[in-house]
Amino acid sequence: MEHILFDIAQKELNILKDFHRTLKEERDAIISFSIDGIIRGNNKKEELLKKIEFLEAEKEKLIRENPEPEKILNDSRWVTISREIKSIMNEINIALGKNINLLSFSVDYVKNSIDNIVDFVNKASYNNKKARLSVFPPREI
Repeated sequence: MEHILFDIAQKELNILKDFHRTLKEERDAIISFSIDGIIRGNNKKEELLKKIEFLEAEKEKLIRENPEPEKILNDSRWVTISREIKSIMNEINIALGKNINLLSFSVDYVKNSIDNIVDFVNKASYNNKKARLSVFPPREI
């Protein structure tokens, strides 16, 4: 039963590494303003989180059912895997923070651009003049 628990923990670690890779791909999609890439990243993250959730539940169940859980928790293999999981979780937290900041900046940029366009259109239509839109220089409104 111990080897099953170590296998589950190793699978969890591998999925967390995939999650971290997905966050890096999502960051690239955010930077390039790729909505498809962001959606694809979110779907993959959701799928990976479901897998992690399932593995966590199985791991906790096996630990509870084990007559000597301390023996497993003090095993060097368990300590090594736990240390790696903590490390990748820290990296994931940092990557999530960066992605949140990038998304926030992008949303603010789009909102400000829309506000500027709406303000310009309102001013142009109020004055009833033909003017050039600075955001789209070659076109006339």
